[in-house]
Amino acid sequence: MITERLLTALEVENILGVSRSKAYHMMRQREIPTITIGKNVRVSNEDLEGYILNNREYNGEEHDFLGK
Repeated sequence: MITERLLTALEVENILGVSRSKAYHMMRQREIPTITIGKNVRVSNEDLEGYILNNREYNGEEHDFLGK
């Protein structure tokens, strides 16, 4: 059974430190995977963590933690 709490755009905004419009833009452009429930759009913690890990850079170089 899935019991994970899904994040709103406001929560994504706060976690990433971006504006709400930027968070919505990233979600619309599918940079961050979303889950749609009726008119509500949400993001799973796992997907947001994956986005953060895949977009992390060290010393100006991209680093892939997932081996892709």
